[in-house]
Parts: sequence; C-alpha cells; structure tokens
Amino acid sequence: MQLHFSVPSEDDFKQICKHIQSFELDNRDLKKEQFCAAFHNQQLLGFGRLRQHSDCVELCSLGVIPSHRNKGIGKAITAALIKQSQQPIYLTCIIPEFFTPFGFKEVTVYPLSIQEKLEYCRQALPVEEIYVAMRLE
Repeated sequence: MQLHFSVPSEDDFKQICKHIQSFELDNRDLKKEQFCAAFHNQQLLGFGRLRQHSDCVELCSLGVIPSHRNKGIGKAITAALIKQSQQPIYLTCIIPEFFTPFGFKEVTVYPLSIQEKLEYCRQALPVEEIYVAMRLE
C-alpha cells in the first residue's frame, strides 16, 4: 500500500481530533501543523504529532484508524515523524516494545514537560499498563 504523508487539511484535522477523543489520546493543545497524517488514495489512515515544548520535542497522539491497524501504518508514521525532528524526541507510552526498534530507550531522567505528561496520563488516561518515558537519541 502506497502511503502519502502530509500536514492534514482542516477537514482531515477535524476528523483526527474526533479520533483522538475516541482513542483516548492526549487531546491538549492540538494544532494541525504539529501533525503528520498518513493517507492512501486521499483516505486518512493514521496520524501522529510532534509537540514542541520549551524543554524538548514530544512524539504523541499517534493513532491508526481501527480498520487499518496492523499494516505497518503506525510504524511508517513514527518513522516520518522521527525524520522531521532535529532534536532528541521524548514520548510517554504503555507499549515501549513498539518504539524500541526505532531506537527509543526507556529513561528515568527526562525534562519537566515529560514528567507533567506522565502525571497527566496516569491521572486523565488511566490504563492497567504502566506508563513509561522514552527518549530517541
């Protein structure tokens, strides 16, 4: 499947915001310019964003439309986002094994914005799994 990556249009961004809500992803401070969206034949398949904080860049709000999961789309979006950043990238997640092949490593020392993100996730997005912080060197 041939994927095309771009910043979403206004209509696509509205759709992304709805998916973020239904997938229970971080929906704070959403700006369409932060996003890399994956399309096939102009159909939105997935998305992710790089959120610039004062102390780091965070990869977050990564999601794939359920009917298109397990086809490598999330990996392709992650790779595209990594290419966009000129700084080390941090993230918080419950599936570190997904990000390890890209070179992310679990860390216990991280910027304040990532500490705040971990606290937000644990309070506002509770799950059975444990949230961890990761950094891409």
